[in-house]
Amino acid sequence: MMDLTLHLCDWWHNLWKNSDLVSIKECKELNCLKESWQDWLSCDNDYARRDIGMMEAEGGNYFNMVSLIATKL
Repeated sequence: MMDLTLHLCDWWHNLWKNSDLVSIKECKELNCLKESWQDWLSCDNDYARRDIGMMEAEGGNYFNMVSLIATKL
């Protein structure tokens, strides 16, 4: 099954920019991706241990962490 949350920052911005429910204030990639993944992969969790191989294969080339800040209209 394809994960429907793995998208670029622009994809998320384009998804929300035409909404009548919110006004986007900021959409950007965060710099904490490496630290966040290191914390996750080093914890004692079965899911985290399964992600180790995936992150090694990914090599820092594909994942990002997106922050989208919006105000409810």
